[in-house]
Amino acid sequence: MNKETKKHKVQIYYSGFCTYEVLAKNNSEAILKARSFPINQKEILSTIENWEEADFAIEV
Repeated sequence: MNKETKKHKVQIYYSGFCTYEVLAKNNSEAILKARSFPINQKEILSTIENWEEADFAIEV
């Protein structure tokens, strides 16, 4: 790790969060790097939570 990179904790939302520790220069770079990592299916299944802001309804 050099002076420019810092550790970032990144949560990428799929149907739950996957948490990664990433070395990057900033938050944006950390997110881009984390998106390329494999999905940890065990973590997704153990962290499923309601996300009310994502709920959507439309009258048909």
